[in-house]
Amino acid sequence: MGSTVFVLSLTFALALSAPDWMDCPAPCQCKWISGKKTAYCRKQGITSIPTFLDEGMQVLNLSLNTIPKLPKAAFQSVGLIHLQKIYLTNSGISEIHQDAFKDLIILVEVDLSNNLISYLHPKTFHGNERLRLLYLSGNPLGTLSEAQFPVLRHLKILYLEQCQLEFIHRNAFVNIPTLTTVNLQHNFLRNLSEATFRGFSYLTTLELEGNPWRCDCELRGFRDWFVSSKLAGSLMCYEPESLNGQIWKDTPSTEFACPPQVFAYPQHQVQAEAGGNISFGCHVLGDPEPQVSWLYEGHPINHTWLVMQAEEGLLEKWVNITISNVSDADVGLYTCVARNLLDIDEVNVTLVLPEVVTATTLSKSDTAVVWWGLMVISVTLGLSTVIAVVAVCCARKRNNMRHGLQASVSFTDQEKKLLDASIATTTDRGTGSMEAIGPDLDIMDQPVHITIEREPVPMVVFPPPPEFSTSVLPAGAYGNIFISVSVSRDPTADISRCPDLLDLPPRPKRVYHGMATLPRRPIPPPNYDNMGPRVTAGGSSTLSLPDATAAPAQTELPIPKLPLCAPPAQEFVSL
Repeated sequence: MGSTVFVLSLTFALALSAPDWMDCPAPCQCKWISGKKTAYCRKQGITSIPTFLDEGMQVLNLSLNTIPKLPKAAFQSVGLIHLQKIYLTNSGISEIHQDAFKDLIILVEVDLSNNLISYLHPKTFHGNERLRLLYLSGNPLGTLSEAQFPVLRHLKILYLEQCQLEFIHRNAFVNIPTLTTVNLQHNFLRNLSEATFRGFSYLTTLELEGNPWRCDCELRGFRDWFVSSKLAGSLMCYEPESLNGQIWKDTPSTEFACPPQVFAYPQHQVQAEAGGNISFGCHVLGDPEPQVSWLYEGHPINHTWLVMQAEEGLLEKWVNITISNVSDADVGLYTCVARNLLDIDEVNVTLVLPEVVTATTLSKSDTAVVWWGLMVISVTLGLSTVIAVVAVCCARKRNNMRHGLQASVSFTDQEKKLLDASIATTTDRGTGSMEAIGPDLDIMDQPVHITIEREPVPMVVFPPPPEFSTSVLPAGAYGNIFISVSVSRDPTADISRCPDLLDLPPRPKRVYHGMATLPRRPIPPPNYDNMGPRVTAGGSSTLSLPDATAAPAQTELPIPKLPLCAPPAQEFVSL
């Protein structure tokens, strides 16, 4: 009886002294499972690693929660450094920091199945040297790069099922040679290198079913290794169509072949010089080794001067042709044909010679004739143009003369100068420079004489005469230009025949300062104004006739008889 009481007391004392790790708050449950302290937080809506768990926890189950990423030191930062097993299946994880499992040196199992992990850094499990089981199935990894995993000398089981794998580098598992089970089922693998698992002496299970294997020469090496290794699994061909559905071990290795591929070398068209040598060829790929032949214009080559060079026994080879003393007989289409048990392929190479083109060139004399011809044509065209312009101008001039001059016409400055130079005016300065009347001139055809005077030095600047005036005076100074002319005319002449000599009233004399005026010689007054017409600055003129009521002069000078509208003769021009 006393012993029984002692045992009960001891049990009660131990119960009272039990640690409080089992009293973890909701939503987690903390309990012993398989002899390990386990925090069971499955499907509780947790979004990050819990911070309220006891640091002595050995197993953490966070499956079916929503944890988007595992940051750096995700477990060590909350004190869970004694974890041995971590379960995070179906937790929506898309990102894992390479140091997420930092300092978990006794971690032996990690389950990250059915998440959204598309990239796994090669150093993700660095330092977790005791890791033995790794489950990554159901993640869209796509590829496994070289040395995809760090050195994990105790890793035995690796699951990569349904990871959308299309490519696995031949050295992806080089740091985990102790693997015993690898699951690669239901991915998109078409090929694997025979070196991928060569040297894995502990490998007993390699599951590869459910991949669309292409049974060609690139897979032949791996197929031979897999069949000879007697690993579990019965693999089936998916491509090519001729081998679809066939079992690997039931299909001869030679049927795992690649059809030939032929490429022109160096190009599809080669050019040679007549009488020279030329070499060209084709680059051939294929497995098993393709047999190569050449055709000329569709017929087998049997020319003795053709030298063929081929490398036999290779899956990649160059087959060349050398032609010596090339002539027109060698020009044409050459065809390189390669065949093996799967298919036939060919490529064309065209041999051409340079075209000889004859062109006629001009000699020196011919060239000179051409240049002279061009010059003659150019001169002829130029003269024709000048003649046409002159003809048009003359026609316009005749038309203007036919219609007569208007009483008032607008002229440019240059035209005014020319007009004033061709129509007689009187001088306003009695300088003594008078023009004699020339009896032989026809005033209708020839201009009258003009006297131009210039001020002596030093020159006195005056405003320009009206015919040179504009609304804005130029910046430079004008000298004085005076025009004087004397015209005698028969008073009985028909004025209508000389429309350019109209009656003008006498121009009043202008008084100029700064220079002397010589006295005029006394002239008996005639019975008419012998100064003739006056021309205004505008270019119009008015004929001034004698006053009919004027008394006749006491002494009448004889009036020289002149031809009708005769112009005065030119005596001199004084400047």
